[in-house]
Amino acid sequence: MIRINTVNQRSERKIVKHKKMTYSTKIKWSFISSIIASILWVVGDILIVGFHVDPAKYPLFTSTYVDQLDSTLALLMIEGSTERLMWGALIASMSAFLFLPGVWLAYQFFRDKTKASAWVTYFILVISVVLMPLGHADFFYSGELFKAIYHTDPSAHPYLIEMATAFTKVLYIAWGTAIAVLLFGWLLFSIFVFSGKTILPKWVGFISPVFLALYQQPIKMLLPEGLLKAWISAAGFNIAYLIFFVLLFVFFRKMEGESK
Repeated sequence: MIRINTVNQRSERKIVKHKKMTYSTKIKWSFISSIIASILWVVGDILIVGFHVDPAKYPLFTSTYVDQLDSTLALLMIEGSTERLMWGALIASMSAFLFLPGVWLAYQFFRDKTKASAWVTYFILVISVVLMPLGHADFFYSGELFKAIYHTDPSAHPYLIEMATAFTKVLYIAWGTAIAVLLFGWLLFSIFVFSGKTILPKWVGFISPVFLALYQQPIKMLLPEGLLKAWISAAGFNIAYLIFFVLLFVFFRKMEGESK
């Protein structure tokens, strides 16, 4: 009887150890997935909207049609080749699902995953990932349309401008909604970190993607006009994502080391 109990205890310890190893592996691969997604989205953002354009070169948008279309958006991708804009749209949009493990990671840090604070935050962040691809890809279609206006005969412009107005509306609805949901989700996460509802130290709330994106604003203001500033402006939030997941991974490894 004693021997049977000893064997059972050993088996239980092996099962527990296996579960811990599996859980740790899931965590690590989730970090890898999130970091890869962040890098791909930074690249995608830079490819599709990372341009430094001199407005004076395009009086068609800054003067002729300035009251008929969104001149800022029109100039944003005017110098991008179709291939560059296409890859910028595809690289990011088709890798958005890699952010889902990152959302799952945020959920794992909640103390009580059954409470509304945990699953509502998780649900909102999942929705943000689902919304991201459409808002991002819309920049490609809008960019190509504005390029068409610039390169076609003026006789075609009235119809193209009408199309551009509709495209712009769809872009701002899709992209704006995705950004609003994403910001709201990560702001909630920070609030719950500050309030002690996660196992993370409260200061970690200050390195969530929302705050890391805000920290970039003074840097952008100090930078001279040029490509670097354009790239940071284009990929700001995904740079914040990348920094956040790297810092969180470092913190996780430290926690893991202290628990051994």
